[in-house]
Amino acid sequence: MVYGSSLHIPKGKGIEVAETPSGLTFDKGSFAAVLRFTWNQIILPIRLWRDDVDVLVSQNADGSLWSPVPQVLIVHDLIPLLYPDEAPRLRFYYRWMFPFLLRQMTAILTVSEHTRNDMVRHYGIDPMKVRVAYNGLRWSVTDSMKERKPMDLRFDRYFLFVGNFARRKNLKTVTEAFASICEGLIENLVVVAYPDEWSCEYLELIDSLGLADRVAILNDLQNDELAYVYRHASALFLLSEYEGFGYPALEAMLIGAAAVVSDSTSLAEIVGDAAIKINAHDLNAAAEAMERLSSDQEYRREFQRLGFERAKCFTWDSTATSLSETLALIVPK
Repeated sequence: MVYGSSLHIPKGKGIEVAETPSGLTFDKGSFAAVLRFTWNQIILPIRLWRDDVDVLVSQNADGSLWSPVPQVLIVHDLIPLLYPDEAPRLRFYYRWMFPFLLRQMTAILTVSEHTRNDMVRHYGIDPMKVRVAYNGLRWSVTDSMKERKPMDLRFDRYFLFVGNFARRKNLKTVTEAFASICEGLIENLVVVAYPDEWSCEYLELIDSLGLADRVAILNDLQNDELAYVYRHASALFLLSEYEGFGYPALEAMLIGAAAVVSDSTSLAEIVGDAAIKINAHDLNAAAEAMERLSSDQEYRREFQRLGFERAKCFTWDSTATSLSETLALIVPK
């Protein structure tokens, strides 16, 4: 049984959808967050008891402080705790309410070992209570073969960044490294990110570096357009200071692009030995990676091959198996 109001929840095939108020969704703002928390504490326990539910699995850091059944919580990252400027609405919740909720959990699943370690470190959770269930890829190999060139993409050769402009993403290092060697490169730089509160800061950066003609910023891409941008990139650069998982790196690898990621946080864990790993703030290392990937085709192809094989390992079937193994420890047969 799935409690939710999304039209995208699949029905049938053993899935029963129990409708919840549409005003509780995450895109409805701060007031909806308060309503959702209240609903989880008052209405949800009653419905769990009425519906004879065996265990509650919550996938968005939500849950009940007094559930009548065992609870499993899925945690994707701790960005609201560690980078509160990115999620000011959730700052109070992660600092003061989340610890109480965690105490009610029978088990906790995280999407990476890195996030698991963060849970243990910052909330003092018993390590035996926290298990890892890696995400699957949002695209299948078949889906990723459909591509269409975005109308605003004016470059044929480029390095790529996919994410947002938050300082945590460290796009500044990628851009400054590119600026230091761009005169000798065929590649340009393509940034796929929606405008946000940090985007003006980035525009000022590229203007100060004289890169207005060498950087293209794209947003609102459809999946087939994003697939094109990934596939035709010389490499993806994702030098984040913090990630809970790291979808862009795996998506790029699945579609056939080499990836360069930071050698810390979850990214190093997710890519394994199938991508180039460097210190997130090492300008020289980033520039050297760009130069070699631009000039050495065999080097680039080797990481394309390794990346593709690595990305195929992250499937939703594997995620489901990890979840099923956890539930088997909780729910009596």
